[in-house]
Amino acid sequence: MPPRGIVETLSDQVKLEVDQKLRATAYGELVSLANWLTVTHGVKISKSALGRYSQELKAKDRASELVARDMRDSLTDRQTIDLLVELGTLRIREHRILKKLEQIGYIDLGCPDTEVAFEAPI
Repeated sequence: MPPRGIVETLSDQVKLEVDQKLRATAYGELVSLANWLTVTHGVKISKSALGRYSQELKAKDRASELVARDMRDSLTDRQTIDLLVELGTLRIREHRILKKLEQIGYIDLGCPDTEVAFEAPI
């Protein structure tokens, strides 16, 4: 197992600050971030180590965005399917109600009396 990067050894709070600063600078400004870590937290870290961590964070963030987008798309697709099924069910019920109203003489649909070809349970 490869050794952990120096950023991974930082406290959760400092690591959170590093992550926020990297995101705020579009995963750049590595020299100023390294200087901030040295001055503020007494941690000496190379630009290369920060660069590797920055690339990993960017990849994780991108993967999270893709998963979130896929979940939203799936939710939208499911909602659309559910709504279409509900609409189809309502149209079948409407047809049945109209046929019954016609049978009791309340309305005249103006079409020959035919049986419903498809009987869907409601």
